[in-house]
Amino acid sequence: MNTFRSLSIVFFGWVFTLGIVACGGDGPKPINFGKDQCAHCRMTVSDARFASQLVTAKGRAYNFDDVQCMVAFVEGGGVAREEVAHYYLPDYTNENKLLSADRLFLLKSESLKSPMRGDIAAFASEADLEKVRHIHGGERMTWEDLWK
Repeated sequence: MNTFRSLSIVFFGWVFTLGIVACGGDGPKPINFGKDQCAHCRMTVSDARFASQLVTAKGRAYNFDDVQCMVAFVEGGGVAREEVAHYYLPDYTNENKLLSADRLFLLKSESLKSPMRGDIAAFASEADLEKVRHIHGGERMTWEDLWK
């Protein structure tokens, strides 16, 4: 009887742990640069300064090599806009960190030369955007501007 009870506890503990892991955590998922493919154009995601990601309400992550690919993927029906829980972009000055897209400051400049020539970089602060804008020129954009 004790063996059955012990096995039951172990089994339910294991099921509970798998359930927690399957749900995943909030926030972006890691992108494997040089290995993951863009969900829209199928190019290898290689430039961390311009990669982007969307995560659905069910927790599925889609990676993109350029924010323009992410927008085109959604607008083309790759995933319904209402199914997207979060959009993430990298901070151009700290590309190892994906941040919530609606909180970032965007700069479009042809001299930025992103992979799919969207040429849009995101910044965590206005000051960082202005430093890069001083070098590359370009125009400021909002998150809403991308969808027009």
